[in-house]
Amino acid sequence: MSLDEILESPRLMMKLSFPPVMLQLMEEASKSEPDFAVLGKIISMDPALSTTILNLVNSPFYGLSQEISDFKRAAVVLGTRELLNLAVTVTYQKHICANLNTDDYKVFNDWMLTVWGAISAQLIASRICPEQADKVYLCCLLKDISLFFLRCAAPEELPENISKKLVTGSYHSQSEDENSTWGMNHGALSQLLLTRWKMNTIECPSLQHHHELEDIDSADAPTKALILATKWAEMELGNKKSPFNVLQFEVQLQRALDMDEDVIEQFREVCRTKFQSMLNILGMSEGEADTHFYNHSIRSLQSCYFMSLELLSAEGGMDSIARTIGRHLKLNWDLTSWELTLKSPHTDKYKLYRVNKGENLELVATNCPADKIPWQRRSKGDDIISRDIHFGNFRFDEQKMRTEDRDSLNLYFRFIGQAYEHYYAKQHLVEGRAETLESLPLGIASLDSQGDIIDMNEEMSRLLGGATISGAKQFSELFKIGLGSSIGNSWDEFLEDDSKKSFSKIICASLRTGGVPRDACLYVSAYKQERDEEELVTLIMEDIREISESQIQALKQRDFLEGLVDSMRDVVLTVDKRGNIHYASSRFSKIFLGRNIFDIATPSETFTGRWGPELFEKKKTIVEVLLKRTETSGRPFEFGISKLAGPGEKSLIVARDLTAIRRLEEKLKRQAVFDGLTDLYNHTQFNSLMVREIKRSIRTGRPVGLLFFDLDGFKAVNDNEGHQVGDEVLKAVGEILRNELRSGMDFPCRYGGDEFGVIVTEVRPEALEKIGNRIRLRVEKKFSGKVTISGGLTVLKEGDTSASMLSRADKATYEAKDLGGNVLVWAK
Repeated sequence: MSLDEILESPRLMMKLSFPPVMLQLMEEASKSEPDFAVLGKIISMDPALSTTILNLVNSPFYGLSQEISDFKRAAVVLGTRELLNLAVTVTYQKHICANLNTDDYKVFNDWMLTVWGAISAQLIASRICPEQADKVYLCCLLKDISLFFLRCAAPEELPENISKKLVTGSYHSQSEDENSTWGMNHGALSQLLLTRWKMNTIECPSLQHHHELEDIDSADAPTKALILATKWAEMELGNKKSPFNVLQFEVQLQRALDMDEDVIEQFREVCRTKFQSMLNILGMSEGEADTHFYNHSIRSLQSCYFMSLELLSAEGGMDSIARTIGRHLKLNWDLTSWELTLKSPHTDKYKLYRVNKGENLELVATNCPADKIPWQRRSKGDDIISRDIHFGNFRFDEQKMRTEDRDSLNLYFRFIGQAYEHYYAKQHLVEGRAETLESLPLGIASLDSQGDIIDMNEEMSRLLGGATISGAKQFSELFKIGLGSSIGNSWDEFLEDDSKKSFSKIICASLRTGGVPRDACLYVSAYKQERDEEELVTLIMEDIREISESQIQALKQRDFLEGLVDSMRDVVLTVDKRGNIHYASSRFSKIFLGRNIFDIATPSETFTGRWGPELFEKKKTIVEVLLKRTETSGRPFEFGISKLAGPGEKSLIVARDLTAIRRLEEKLKRQAVFDGLTDLYNHTQFNSLMVREIKRSIRTGRPVGLLFFDLDGFKAVNDNEGHQVGDEVLKAVGEILRNELRSGMDFPCRYGGDEFGVIVTEVRPEALEKIGNRIRLRVEKKFSGKVTISGGLTVLKEGDTSASMLSRADKATYEAKDLGGNVLVWAK
């Protein structure tokens, strides 16, 4: 039956529907100010309810100094709202118990979680949102009503991981399971059921979030109170299995409520007193009280926690664990005569330890099945348990021990159970593995992500030939010192490339173990691992003794050739007949390996053949290409392609990087065209440009002009301020010319020294004069009149040559000088 069918079934919905008294109480609770007269009338309808409430009022729940015998006085002392909360709680409890208690399910344990949660929710809310404390109390009281309902009406609809004995106890993936089964979590389902039962007068939007402890920082205050209270109830009452988690939550609670340890302990005391009073008045037992953590102070929890932590760092196996426990028993409980069993991590059998008064710890028996342990003491003792797994038992003579000491000893062994589970799962197995690894003929080392050795076993030290005394830390350096051979560039690539998780290589070297060096081959393998958010490398090195002499020589030859190829500046590739790259120099393997040569290389403009596999048909080919090493535009390379002999129709490509050559060619070209100081066209280009533009003007009929000038005052700058300042003047003049002239149409040139020529195309005389004067004024302004220009202007005339134009402009420049400078003169 689906959830929708259950919700639409009047018969099933009636199984936990509430009596009129509960509905009237909830309606009154929804009011901002409950009416005492109405409340009194409702309560008087049920004599048993009124008696129970008065008993609670006079119990340690409130700790009143005088007995109260009527509701009116109770309302004055406690307030109408508080009486209303009590009435709802008692009515809810009686209704739940009457409908849910069956032979296979007792509601007591679930009710204890509910009561502690509601009481603590009200206390927490009174601190962080006091105006909503009563509402939070009722919301927490009703938050799991959906689980109670389904346990009563349709237990088969509960997700399979919800315990049928304790339905309100949560587990890690509960919300996901509930959403998968019902399409909502049980908090949202509780809100839906309250609506169906006409009890939606109190809005509790926080119900569907009451298990979201991870998101508590983003929750509003009422929701935060509900979340903390829900978890607190589970920790204090329902977490028999994980005492570490209980203490961790107590610390989290202190931080969330900004309380110190003493204040949180007072909170616990209030909760404990109200909780026990409520259970007592309602005639409910605390169950196994010694399993509830609220009976122990935070300091007691901390003390047991810190003692149990010693087990996590114990070295020396189970004997060390027994000695640590014995020391704790002697110092804290003065126990000097006892027996202890511990389960072996490798088998389901036990070791028995015994201490008799005045004697040392004795290992009495090993490999004992649980029913064959030779106990001296017949008492049941304390089981050492974690997560329902039995790890051992402790027995002693209890007659003289005080009750509080016995309770604290019981608590201690609960912490010991969880600590031993951690040791059992990790530390002891690590010790066993370490012993096993030490006995194997393998060199093993742990390295950091940079390749520095953190730790290694004796065999690794032996294989490295004592190189560790050098003080070097890098494994590659120790390898070279100890074996006289390099581990290769592929090792550095392995460390640097995050995508490479493993490394393996056979290396032949001179092994110096045993006195006389001998030729040997070592198999080196390494694996990257993440530990505590840090990358470490586990390295294994093995001496392959059974390898033949011919194989050793072949491997040595391979290592030599690999080293030779890796030392080349050129890229060495092998490709199949389709151009797929099967081998690449180790420095370039991660860039090229597995790619197709025709996808990553395109021929230069001078290539005339077909770009494809046909290239490999020739015995030898030289071709210039643009090679894309990554997703960039590519770099120029020269490919030398040769066919390889043997099967597979493979070809060898030796790729030479032409980038440096092309840069040099570009630099030389630029030096041939531009002046190195001003970045203007040089003297040679001036003459070439003049000839070219005159021919173009004659051919097209479009005019061309020339401005030729030198600098006034430049010699004084050089003489008085130095040639470096003079150079800066020339650079500034060059920049002015580039900024003031038309790119591609006008050509500024440095003729020589402080002389400049500007070829201006498609220009009339009046426009040429404007351009010249604009340049003159910019120079005058730039140097504040200290440096100016004197120049001549001319345009192309019939029969002119470049020499005749330059001669006229040069003479005009002299005339400008004679006029005092800072002027332009038209050539005659």
